[in-house]
Amino acid sequence: MLTSLELKDFAIVDELRVELSSGLNVLTGETGAGKSILIDALAILIGGRADSSVVRAGAESALVQGLFLDAQVESLSRRVQAAGRSSARRNGELVTIGELAEAGGALVAIFGQHAAQTLLAGSEQRKLLDRLLGETEQQQLSRYRDTFRHHQAVIKELEMLHTAARERARRSDVLAFQVKDIDDAKLNLGEDERLRQEADGLRHAERIRQGVGGALQLLSEAEPNALTQVAQAIRELESAARYHHDLAVLAGDLRGSLTGLQAVGDELASFLAGFEADPGRLEALETRLSRLEALKAKYGDSLAAVLAYRAEAAAELAGLQHAEEKIGALEALASTLQAELAATAQELSQAREKAAARLQAEVSALLGPLGMLSAVFQVSLTPQPLGPHGRDRVALLFSANLGEAPAPLTEVASGGELSRLMLALNVVTGSDSPTLAFDEVDAGIGGQAARAVGELLKRLARDHQVLVVTHLPQVAAYADAQFFVAKLEQAGRTVTRVTRLAPAEREVELARMLSGAVTDKALAHARELLSASHGELMGH
Repeated sequence: MLTSLELKDFAIVDELRVELSSGLNVLTGETGAGKSILIDALAILIGGRADSSVVRAGAESALVQGLFLDAQVESLSRRVQAAGRSSARRNGELVTIGELAEAGGALVAIFGQHAAQTLLAGSEQRKLLDRLLGETEQQQLSRYRDTFRHHQAVIKELEMLHTAARERARRSDVLAFQVKDIDDAKLNLGEDERLRQEADGLRHAERIRQGVGGALQLLSEAEPNALTQVAQAIRELESAARYHHDLAVLAGDLRGSLTGLQAVGDELASFLAGFEADPGRLEALETRLSRLEALKAKYGDSLAAVLAYRAEAAAELAGLQHAEEKIGALEALASTLQAELAATAQELSQAREKAAARLQAEVSALLGPLGMLSAVFQVSLTPQPLGPHGRDRVALLFSANLGEAPAPLTEVASGGELSRLMLALNVVTGSDSPTLAFDEVDAGIGGQAARAVGELLKRLARDHQVLVVTHLPQVAAYADAQFFVAKLEQAGRTVTRVTRLAPAEREVELARMLSGAVTDKALAHARELLSASHGELMGH
């Protein structure tokens, strides 16, 4: 609910604050006083178009601010600079105009010559009709929307998979070749180092033979050799040890060394006997090492890296192969969802046909009392491809004059007619917005039609806060709160003032609206209107 509306330097308003009530709020006043300025300001507050023309002459900017009783939005404000730029705030925080419109549109709906354009959009007409769907159908519509979003996501994923099919096939061929290339090599970790050492030995076989043979010659085969020389040294020490005990220990140590040298000699002889150059083995080793190096050049710096790459490639290949299986599964799912959507859309269409008949009948019944005696209202449903809300295109058709075929609202409804039609539609369907504002709802009517408008506004105000600008006392009499808008001259400037009227003041204002002058007869008539407005509402 909108609790207050504040304007500063807006049009001819210097500064004012209107404290609104729940129920039906009515703005009255003489022609030209600025009643519609408040509706214009409210439209700008909820994201409507604004330019420098709304800034009061001589001011730097115009400000519109609204306070609300709402869990999410406590305040909205819009400042329009004389240069034409504007800024918006929600709960004191800067927001974009789009964000302001989203928040404001959920709180306030405005209906009038220029402000009912949202109804003219096909999506809004469909939303209005769907308000009449039962709880079961509403749940069905919600499930349909979820299924539609799921179906769209599946189709999008399928399109992506099909688009990438050629690249996937190319990549699969590359990965399959690489995995086979590595698998065919039958790699063993550390194999390259072992083979490299063996190959080095075979490449230098003669040098190894010479070295081992020379060492064996010096150790045991030459005359003298190391073994005979050490044996002679042992004998000399043992001879001297007869005269010095410590030398016996050294002689024993030397004897142990001799044993070790003899063992080394035996091993060298054995190595030399079994060692031979093998050109065929060397060639095989070099071929194997060359293949291992080629694999490392392509897939990693080491055999461990090559094997790790192979694991990654195999995993990616499996994923690509799974993609083909996924396409089949997604196509089956898309087909199932499509069938489900078609069946649900058919049921929704049947429910909408019933709702359309009800809407058409109930709104049509209100048009005559609202002063549109020759008007025809129809609800048209035409099939279209399945969309996010079903398969129905909803169009509200209207004809104000006898003999004219009903046509879309944009082509035939005047501002006053559109405003009264919106009043009837909201009475029949209810509204999602807690605050409803009507401008020109009484244009071109009077008498019983004006009273019918007042009764419907009062009925609508049972469940909504309603704000209406009116010239008719028959409408104003139904107000829960009546505000008088006056244009005054102060210090050489024109200003607008808004005053909430007390009960006695309401009688005076209604008398003025009835006859232009406040006479005893007009006051009596005003009291009759106020008394009658508390009677039963039309049709109840």
